[in-house]
Amino acid sequence: MMNIPEFQIDQWMRTYGPKSHYELQGSYASALSVNDLKKLSTNPGLEVFDPELKLTYGSYEGSLKLRERIAELHSSENNKLTAENVLITPGSIMANYLLLSTICGPGDHVICQYPTYGQLYLVPKFAGVDVGLWKMHEENGWMPSIDELAAMIKPNTKAIILNNPNNPTGAVLPIEFLLKIVEIARRYNILVFSDEVFSPMYFTEPTPSSFVSIGYANSVATGSLSKAFAIPGIRLGWIVTQNTELMHKVSKARDYTTISVSQLDDSVAAFALDPAVLPNLMKRNLALCKESIAILDGFVKRNVKQCRWVTPRGAGTAFVQILDRDRKPVDDTEFGKRLSDEESVCVIPGACFSEGSSDDFKGYVRITLGDPNLLRESLPLLERLFQKI
Repeated sequence: MMNIPEFQIDQWMRTYGPKSHYELQGSYASALSVNDLKKLSTNPGLEVFDPELKLTYGSYEGSLKLRERIAELHSSENNKLTAENVLITPGSIMANYLLLSTICGPGDHVICQYPTYGQLYLVPKFAGVDVGLWKMHEENGWMPSIDELAAMIKPNTKAIILNNPNNPTGAVLPIEFLLKIVEIARRYNILVFSDEVFSPMYFTEPTPSSFVSIGYANSVATGSLSKAFAIPGIRLGWIVTQNTELMHKVSKARDYTTISVSQLDDSVAAFALDPAVLPNLMKRNLALCKESIAILDGFVKRNVKQCRWVTPRGAGTAFVQILDRDRKPVDDTEFGKRLSDEESVCVIPGACFSEGSSDDFKGYVRITLGDPNLLRESLPLLERLFQKI
């Protein structure tokens, strides 16, 4: 990819995050240390690392223990996956890149849920792929239209790209909706790629199964430890699919970027996903995000004339629209700059999620749900800026 523009979200975070005291731009539950992880274990004898482990390259695909635990994460009652369905990568950003580089190319068409993490539609776009944006509708709880999806299919459509639960809106596509996507994809033999990096961070019941375990083999999912599991410093992600041909193609592409993932990262990952640790880990992370939702709900209600939102049902972020005194959406980029410069608070403007029209998400800012104490300290500073707009 030559002559590509800056990646908007990362560029914003690099510019305004370090200069702001209150960093609300994140998207994961408050990060844990190794000792924090150990305290969550119900098995006192379980170790994070084997001190006798020889620090070789390790397993090409990732350790069997880790891949088995990831397979279990993505399994459903009626569809049990195995380690053979899992490939480990250096973070989900690499998992996504490998897939997007494999499943489509110049002359192809893909459809991507929108808004979402820009990599999912920009990597194909910069590779010469025709990208259709399947827009989510705020007035419908940030749910997209299944009829609109059906109308977007073209003869050269290779993939439907999902992000469930969704960044930045916190919307969740329920199982009934996912099965409707399966009907469309099966009719045209289209691959479904589901970025599930925020799963299983769901705040309401029932929670949907992973797309790869709902009965459509021509599908693939990605995930990582960064978001729902609160250890982004462990640079480990994964690809899960029952499509053996696709797994073979992605494995070949991976040879050009990765020999193996660090055995130390693999060990921490396997520990975090161990049955003695995972339930307490998710209990902790869900509690933090639910507490933040309650705090933000009170904030929105106190400032109902100057902000609005749809309560997140999953993921690690809230998408809040800021209004001026005339109840019109503010310039979110300018608001974000002022918030950082005047109040030392960093949020992500909606413009960082816009492709095409800069007004797609005018006035919106993305705010982390991962640290309720940080919200308590910083939200009064947003309210203070409200008085000036």
